[in-house]
Amino acid sequence: MQMAAMVPPPESVPTVTATSDKTGSFALHPGTAQILQQVFRVMYPHDNLDDSCYESVVLGFASKTLVDREFADLVENGVRVLINQHHWAELSEVNRLEALKQIEDTPFFRAIRTEFILRFYRNPVVWKFLGYEGPSNELGGYLNRGFDDIGWLGGA
Repeated sequence: MQMAAMVPPPESVPTVTATSDKTGSFALHPGTAQILQQVFRVMYPHDNLDDSCYESVVLGFASKTLVDREFADLVENGVRVLINQHHWAELSEVNRLEALKQIEDTPFFRAIRTEFILRFYRNPVVWKFLGYEGPSNELGGYLNRGFDDIGWLGGA
């Protein structure tokens, strides 16, 4: 499978900023949003995929913080650990990966990994980048549409 040099963004994604609505609900602080995007790029490095795909996940996180205070605290506190204990801003990409390995058994890491996977890999732009055609139900399923087409496996 050949991948395009760069998958263009589907549309401009606004920057996530700290917000509060009339009820005092919480959204991500700008620094937290920026670090989350960096974390996701290290965890799932699709170098040729536009930043907008990662930004849309961060926006989803921000939306979830508006309705789930426990999640908001978990994310903010987890990012604070990356900043204060691991000195995230000064780390190289290799060292950032090592820092993430050190926290991979924490509730913070497990939560952001799960949320990222669910949000990122359901994006049709990401599907196109990965060569996935999307759900096949409305097209009659895969049985008659390449179910046994595994030419990429080589002689299987």
